[in-house]
Amino acid sequence: MGFKDVVRKTAHWLLPVVVVACSLLALAAAFFGRTASAKDITVENGVLDVRRLDVASNIYAVDGQWEFYPGALYDPADFAAGAVGQPAQDASPSDWSCGTHRLRILARPNQYYSICGFSPDYAARVFVNGVQAAEYGRVSETEESFVPRVGYMTVPLFSGTGGEIELIVQYSNYVHNDGGHIPPFELSTPQNIEEFKAAGDLVSLALSGGLLLLAAYFLLSAAVRNKPSFLCLALCCVLTALRDQNFFVVHLLAPDASWYLAYRALILIVMLMPVSILLMLKCQYWKASAQGPLWAYLGMAAAAGVLICLLPTRELVTVSTLVYYLSIPYLAYLAFGVARVYLRRKKLEPADVLVLLGFVLLLTGLAYEALMTGRSAQITRYGAAACGMLGFVFLNAAAMSLRGQRQEAELIASRSRSEMLEKMNQLNMDFLHKVAHELKTPLTVISGYAQLTGMQLAAGRVTEEAPANLKTIQQEAQRLANMVTRLMEYSYGRKSELSFGPVKAEELLESVGAIAVPMCVKNNNTVQVLPCGPWQVHGNFEMLLQIFINLVVNASKNTQNGQITISAEDVGQKNVVLFRVADTGCGIDPALLPHIFEQGVSSGGGSGLGLTICREAVEAHGGEIWVERTGPGGTTMAFTVLKEAKRQ
Repeated sequence: MGFKDVVRKTAHWLLPVVVVACSLLALAAAFFGRTASAKDITVENGVLDVRRLDVASNIYAVDGQWEFYPGALYDPADFAAGAVGQPAQDASPSDWSCGTHRLRILARPNQYYSICGFSPDYAARVFVNGVQAAEYGRVSETEESFVPRVGYMTVPLFSGTGGEIELIVQYSNYVHNDGGHIPPFELSTPQNIEEFKAAGDLVSLALSGGLLLLAAYFLLSAAVRNKPSFLCLALCCVLTALRDQNFFVVHLLAPDASWYLAYRALILIVMLMPVSILLMLKCQYWKASAQGPLWAYLGMAAAAGVLICLLPTRELVTVSTLVYYLSIPYLAYLAFGVARVYLRRKKLEPADVLVLLGFVLLLTGLAYEALMTGRSAQITRYGAAACGMLGFVFLNAAAMSLRGQRQEAELIASRSRSEMLEKMNQLNMDFLHKVAHELKTPLTVISGYAQLTGMQLAAGRVTEEAPANLKTIQQEAQRLANMVTRLMEYSYGRKSELSFGPVKAEELLESVGAIAVPMCVKNNNTVQVLPCGPWQVHGNFEMLLQIFINLVVNASKNTQNGQITISAEDVGQKNVVLFRVADTGCGIDPALLPHIFEQGVSSGGGSGLGLTICREAVEAHGGEIWVERTGPGGTTMAFTVLKEAKRQ
């Protein structure tokens, strides 16, 4: 394969990948370009000072430690009356199932602000300047009356004449062991916050909705093509789409859905992510590793899924984490098998490059998400693996398409080989028919003369023709032996070329007459061989004799109590000898006349090979064969053979 062929073949699969990658980058730029970047500001000692910030032009991501009051739910009246304890300095909200957070915002007087972000896990009540502004679930100091709920909140703020805003957030969490951290949230003007939310929703809905549409497409492909790899791609798309908590919680769940069930679903989705990815790797290289470890791994994942459905919610994170740890040995096992495949091939095919790029993109997205979860509200709630999953899905789908094309090409090649073998088989059958036809002719002559001589001996009247009959039988037996010899040489790959040389027309017609007489006795036909000049033709005696025999056989079949005439004529101006075989039979059916030299065409139910053999033999001698005359008065077949003088 030359350099240009390599470039053309590489461009054939690389160009679509580049187009898809550029499209994804353009799509990401269009989506994420709408999202304003938030500048970080930090709460210090429960106070956030925004008086010098350009809130009208920027959005600020607020993080830091609020005042925290563990184990108690204080409302604004408690703070106003001074009926609260001292805020804990070293206590972590993750160690407490309920508590109160308080934040004082120092702002310019009479300014409007908004904050947005997910509510604290997993029940929260928000007060702004002494007035309840939002509530998610039911906050309680006891688990019995606690109702969890999470939502995306947008809270309006007004600084008033004093320029100070008090935020109080009560939380309670009996769902898991992470307590009630205040998640990062964004602060800006109401208009900026609405635009920020709309941009986030656009990205979330576009990516997750697109992944679900891809999942539907891959499910349909799996059903139509019956390939498990498409099913794995559909599973990857669904799980990645639902990992986006904004999409799953805010846009997909019903408002009254049980958060206990939703939380189990989220944990199950997170747990199944590595399972789906490893299944995809296994499907791409199915024969690279044994099936036993796969079933063991799937059994472990199924058991973990059952535990997630049955165990208390506080234990679910432990189960999910355990699945992640147990996935590492199976990943190493699969990676070893894939590496072994690459080493055996000693090269990477285009499909392999696409698969590896897809996994690199996905793992990069997952690693970035793992590093930024908890540090960025966007990553924590929206995730960062969706973009990597899109690249992963497209590249793996492209790899499967390439492998499918290769399999189709192999199938087409296999079908071509089958068709070629079928044609060869047909040619062999045709060859056997022709051989049988040629072998039958001398046997017929031998049988005819033997029967004639036998009848003469039985009648006790042996004439002077008997020695000639025996000589003819001997000649035909020798011709039959020569045919068998040539057939054996052909079957053993030692086929010798037919020899062409001078053939005397007189001797040829004499032999034809001797052979034709007993062949025509059956239908009471007589044979007349007209005298000819001392011409010599350039040819093979056996092939020319076979032409005459086939023509005489056909003439005798279609003639009853008639005469068959064999003649030769010198056509000097064309340097050929014109041979004729004429009969007085019924003639050739006009419907068959245009096709009589085609293989399989016969008027008497025969094999339809006689005239085909004649045509091929005549053409091998550089001549032509045709029907000179036909009708109720009989048929005349004519053919030409080059004279020896032209070859000298």
